[in-house]
Amino acid sequence: MKSLLKFIILAALLLGVAQASAQVKREQRSVWMSAYVNDWPSSKITESNVNTLKTSCQKMLDTLAANNMNAVYFHVRAMCDAMYKSAYEPWSSYIVAKRGDVPALDPLEWIVQEAHKRGIELYAWVNPYRYAPSGSSWGQSELDYIHTHPEWLLTTDYETVLNPGIPEVRQRVVDVCRDIIMKYDVDGLVFDDYFYNQGGCDFSLDADLYNDYKAKGGTLTQGDWRRENVNQMVADVNAMIRATKPWVRFGIGPAGVACSSPEVAKKYGVDPSPGTDWQYNQIYSDPMAWVTRGTIDFISPQVYWNTAGNFDEVTQWWGKIGKKFNRHVYISQTCSSFGKDGWDLNEFTNQVQVMRDAGNLGMVYFKYTTWRNNNGVIDGKTWALRRWLKHEMFTTPALCPSPSWTVAPIQYGTVTNCRREGDVLRWDAVENVRYAIYAIPDAVADADFHCQAQYLLGFTYPNEYAIKAAYAQGYRFAVTILDRWEHEFAPVLAGSESRPADKPVITAPADGATVPMLSRLAWRTNGTLHTVEVFADADCQQPVAHVEVGDTTLSITDIPGLKPGTYYWRVSSRGLNLSSTTSDVRSFTCEKMRITSPAQGAASVLLTPEITWSKAAEGTVYTLNISSKESMASPEYVVETNQVTHRIPKFKLAGGTTYYAQVVARLGEAVDQSEVSSFTTLNVVPAVPVFVSPAADGVTLRGNNVISVEPEEGAQSLRLEICNSNTFPARSTWKATLDEGVFASVPIAEMTGTGKPVDGKAYYVRARYAYGTAGSTTVNYTDYSPVLKFNYVAAPLVGDVNGDGAVNVSDVTALINKILGTSDYPDAICDINADGVVNVSDVTALINLILG
Repeated sequence: MKSLLKFIILAALLLGVAQASAQVKREQRSVWMSAYVNDWPSSKITESNVNTLKTSCQKMLDTLAANNMNAVYFHVRAMCDAMYKSAYEPWSSYIVAKRGDVPALDPLEWIVQEAHKRGIELYAWVNPYRYAPSGSSWGQSELDYIHTHPEWLLTTDYETVLNPGIPEVRQRVVDVCRDIIMKYDVDGLVFDDYFYNQGGCDFSLDADLYNDYKAKGGTLTQGDWRRENVNQMVADVNAMIRATKPWVRFGIGPAGVACSSPEVAKKYGVDPSPGTDWQYNQIYSDPMAWVTRGTIDFISPQVYWNTAGNFDEVTQWWGKIGKKFNRHVYISQTCSSFGKDGWDLNEFTNQVQVMRDAGNLGMVYFKYTTWRNNNGVIDGKTWALRRWLKHEMFTTPALCPSPSWTVAPIQYGTVTNCRREGDVLRWDAVENVRYAIYAIPDAVADADFHCQAQYLLGFTYPNEYAIKAAYAQGYRFAVTILDRWEHEFAPVLAGSESRPADKPVITAPADGATVPMLSRLAWRTNGTLHTVEVFADADCQQPVAHVEVGDTTLSITDIPGLKPGTYYWRVSSRGLNLSSTTSDVRSFTCEKMRITSPAQGAASVLLTPEITWSKAAEGTVYTLNISSKESMASPEYVVETNQVTHRIPKFKLAGGTTYYAQVVARLGEAVDQSEVSSFTTLNVVPAVPVFVSPAADGVTLRGNNVISVEPEEGAQSLRLEICNSNTFPARSTWKATLDEGVFASVPIAEMTGTGKPVDGKAYYVRARYAYGTAGSTTVNYTDYSPVLKFNYVAAPLVGDVNGDGAVNVSDVTALINKILGTSDYPDAICDINADGVVNVSDVTALINLILG
């Protein structure tokens, strides 16, 4: 009975851990929705079907809300047309019988209204350039550009687009986007992956514009000029949004792989992306330009692969990009592959976990109908994809991420006059905000409530919220203000009033202190929720980042976008019925860890150098990596230490070789790393190899013996050759090249390939070292060693555990290490008494064998 009770408690704890891992407070969970792909409106809008379409839209949004989704990317401009009332372009033929006719409903107006009723954010999805598919030029409407601006059109066999190289086109895109955000209360604006013509666009098609650019002094190549045309349009749209409605988030959903070229990656100071980037030179889309210049708030790359493909690698790469450049990454994924091999329900939950583990901040599914309609089977039970995702990953509602590089322009307190009237919560309205609603179980004390995800009930734009029947009893309710940038303010209980929290007092670091990146910021207050704001200037006008925390301490490495330098910071604290108060501003200078010795670029460094680096915080664990590749791939030497200095052992480094060193520091979950530093070892000419095994000419070697030489400093590699002829003809010679620091082959019985020894035959062996010279890429070689002959017997010598060709006390030590698990000699060699197991009785048998 006690065992059963323990099992139940353990199961409950494990369930709690699993649920907690799926409870994410901030994460975008969205869908792409379009009439172009028969989502909504699913047919032309007419007087006879308008009410049906309204109802279907409401049901779709209800489905999204019920499954804890929080945003919709709604297609409003597919091909220089409009699914809204445009000042510039005709109504879309995807929602009316003839392009330019007026529909019985403005779909954008309706879906914004209905989404906001359910607390769902609505992003206007715009194709900036796409005009017509192959074989079409539209023309049904007098507003079509074939009539008004035919000179703007750039046509290939695949499609027609607005020419990005024309300044008036760029301005038209800006004007269209301004028209949308001024007329409609959208929360965001998003482009997808259409820029220059899909399928390629010959340089001759816009040579006149490019030649004009060059005549005015332009120096870019035509490809770079095209990319810069797109980049400038993106920057102009972003600037317009910031000047018009700065809370509207702006993003792009490009092709999934960007920056796979090492040359392009180097330009942006990042590692090349896995996969192949087709967009850079085909549609002249350069997502890294938008991310690095900060001209978008988020990017939603279309990573349309599964985890058996390269979803993991590409998603992890994007996570690094988002963190390095302080921009949000929401991974777009197609649901159209569902049901194919490798695309089951668990695949989709695995992808969400990969996304989270990589540090990305959301998933966007294409398209709504496939997200809604796909079903799969788990343990004999049929699950809808949307419900499985909710059950496993999206277990609670979530706030969309707040742009961490912004500062709330208004510091709101709490809502006022918050009250429960039957089954409805109401409070006094606040202009241009929305609200988050929390249901707190009566069993949870006020002091234990910190606006955790598990208590989040939902969102609303109106200043009221209908309480679901499941929460009618046993709960009390709290409401917070969410400004349009997604900053969350203090919670207040229905029926309560708030008071200011104690002003936070900063306790670390000291004002003006210089600290390592692994240091922590700290403060004290009676608040339980905190926002740390970091600025580049003392007047707090140049925000770098803000971070929400539930503790009174924050690691500097958890502040996105922070680099070594001087910063100014403050913290605002709040809590249940405690409105926010803000600390005084303090400053700190953070230093990145760096390697101090050998000096960067040092030459003639000893082969056993002492590597030293700057100290991080107390308790830090350091990993030193040494590689002969600048990318730090496949390091030749890795060691973990809690010291800030380490001497490289003998035989690990080659002479005349340039090495790259990097130190990674870890303190709990916080991580920092030094820049890569290089040094070149002194030139060393190794002696000719001297054999240890075979030890002399004519000895017998067994299958468990190795070919080995005496260790020699300075060699880059060791070349071993074995042949049945002492002339070593290439076609019958076994060859192996061993990396520096390796002076023995695999056991002879494990050799593979041409020329491997055969039982009962005689063989010859020789060896030579390769070595380098500083400043040269030429590989030098020593002379070959004297040739030795050996006889090969495949059967191992009984008792020769360590394979040195003799049976003695060193084999007893080797056998004991095998039993203790500190060595991995083959079981067949170690089972001395042949009883089928390796244990202490084999030690006794081996000792008896040695004693005769």
